[in-house]
Amino acid sequence: MDKQRMIRTLALLAAAILAAGLGIWLLGPVLLPFALGLLLAKGAQPAVEALSRAHLPRWVAAGVSVTALYALVIAVLYALGWVLCREAVAFARQLPTLVASLAEPAARVEAWLLTRLSRFPDGVGQALTQGVEEFFRSGAGLASRAYGWAFDLASGFLSLVPDLALFLLTAVLSSFMLAAKLPQLREHLRQKAPQQWLKWYDALMRRLRATLGGWVKTQIKLMGVTFLVLTAGLLVLGVDYPVLFGLAIAFIDALPVFGSGAVLLPWGIYQLLGGNSFLGVGLLCLYAAASLIRSALEPRMLGKQMGLDPLLTLLALYAGYRFFGILGMILFPIGAMLAKQFWSYMAREAPQQ
Repeated sequence: MDKQRMIRTLALLAAAILAAGLGIWLLGPVLLPFALGLLLAKGAQPAVEALSRAHLPRWVAAGVSVTALYALVIAVLYALGWVLCREAVAFARQLPTLVASLAEPAARVEAWLLTRLSRFPDGVGQALTQGVEEFFRSGAGLASRAYGWAFDLASGFLSLVPDLALFLLTAVLSSFMLAAKLPQLREHLRQKAPQQWLKWYDALMRRLRATLGGWVKTQIKLMGVTFLVLTAGLLVLGVDYPVLFGLAIAFIDALPVFGSGAVLLPWGIYQLLGGNSFLGVGLLCLYAAASLIRSALEPRMLGKQMGLDPLLTLLALYAGYRFFGILGMILFPIGAMLAKQFWSYMAREAPQQ
């Protein structure tokens, strides 16, 4: 590709990124429930087509298929939510006792550290001693702050209930309507949109279904594998609430900055210091197993599905974190993938134009 075509491709790529960003910023909040409804409608399309071939009216086939899909989703969420809520309530009842039991081990660790720090020279030892004392004073109020955070979170969620209800109602209604009218909408768009736009759209969508769809599936698979490994390990170790803890740690493990070690390492060390060697060593071994499995699967699966070189994937993850934190670690690799797909398409089409 010569210099002029490269400049034109870069300009088109920048314009596409800018237009997509502005569109998401301006129309995202309005179109999000319809996007969710479209996703559910597309998920029900195989059943809709099958029922339509059985000579049912399309609106009846759409209603039956989408209702069945909602019934399946609700059943799965209800079963998982029932287990999680039961374990969460039981854990919340034991939380005050658990927090109180941490006071004595924390005091022992603080005394051990202060004894060692007293051997340092006066200036250094005093500064380190003040830092340790401040750390444990802050930790002593962690429980009350945690209750405050939980209360603020619950209050914030309750304030969002009306908006959430309207969002879900819009998504549900739109999913039924879109499931019935999806073929007509596709045909209408193909008749009205310019043919060159449709050509670009079809080519890009084929690539994105293979890459972005694969990336989402890969993340779900990685979280599922991690959840199963952690839950099975916690069950073997005899830990209470294995499903709750397994799901929570799997979610944290999906955040590259934290990982499962953010929970399992301090938990295992605490158990070792408390004299429970079996559980402490088991938690550390579980962390090693979960990390090893994810480290073996993630670079191969993520890099391949996103269509990105592993080094570029790592660069996008780090750049996203530096600019926008955890959200950037999700958005930047997706943006890099979209840019790569658009660049590849324009580079392939440029000689033909």
